[in-house]
Amino acid sequence: MTDHLHHFARELETETAHPERLALHIGGLIDPDLDVAYYLAGLDALADEAEDRLLPDLSGGDLAHALLNVLGTQMGFQGNQGNYYDPGNSFLHLVMERRKGLPITLSLLYMAVARRMGIHLDGIGFPAHFMLRFADDNGSWLIDPFHRSLVQENDVSSYLAGVFRQPVQLHSAVTDYTVSARMLLLRLLNNLRNVYLSNNIFPRALNVLDYMVVVEPAEPDLWRDRGLLHMQDGQMLAAEEDLRKYFARRDRLHLFVAEDDNAIPGLPGIGWEGDRSPTGEEREVMAALSHIRSTVSRSN
Repeated sequence: MTDHLHHFARELETETAHPERLALHIGGLIDPDLDVAYYLAGLDALADEAEDRLLPDLSGGDLAHALLNVLGTQMGFQGNQGNYYDPGNSFLHLVMERRKGLPITLSLLYMAVARRMGIHLDGIGFPAHFMLRFADDNGSWLIDPFHRSLVQENDVSSYLAGVFRQPVQLHSAVTDYTVSARMLLLRLLNNLRNVYLSNNIFPRALNVLDYMVVVEPAEPDLWRDRGLLHMQDGQMLAAEEDLRKYFARRDRLHLFVAEDDNAIPGLPGIGWEGDRSPTGEEREVMAALSHIRSTVSRSN
């Protein structure tokens, strides 16, 4: 059994980390024996096949269109519109097997295959939709692998309006929506977490958060959410430690530390300092923390 989370964390810190390798380690959530090397070789094979199918010497919009046609139409990678919220859509190895996925996982696959062919694609994280940007000396185009569409960059607002059937107004240039590898992974993981939470599959959501805090350890809300899921799972000491990190990353550690002479009414053993009263959200987390400590005290 492979410790995919450990390999994910180690890989994330390397300069040569590619998002597809990291995404395959996320697959360890559902398959601890997943062979990452096997699927990386599969991506190599997909790139070889796609390159054989592409006409030579293409550039600009012709190349972008040909890439979409080869991977989308000829090789069959498409959006899973019939079962959009299937968790499998977020796992790259399953997308490779089923040839169906979400906009972000299909985009990730396109990026990985294209890079192996010497073609650079940027991930573009629009609100509620993920696309790709291809640019060369002839101009720039947006590729939507989910809907198998090629879009002129200056037409993207009207294109998204058609996708969502309501007006869409982008307030920044398209390039401002370019995502880093970490941002892409965090967005992919957030999609997966939301699917598990919406289906009350809390242990899986907790497993996803294990990866999310590795990607973005400075984000307080991730530690809060993981702590609350630990609490729900009965892991009170782990929950308390995560909530400590939540308050520390908000520079509010005093709300975590017990100070009897500064206690908050109704929350014994939890205090604030000076006039820095807790926010509504912090009060809710502090109430959970009080419950955790009470539970731990009763069990000792």
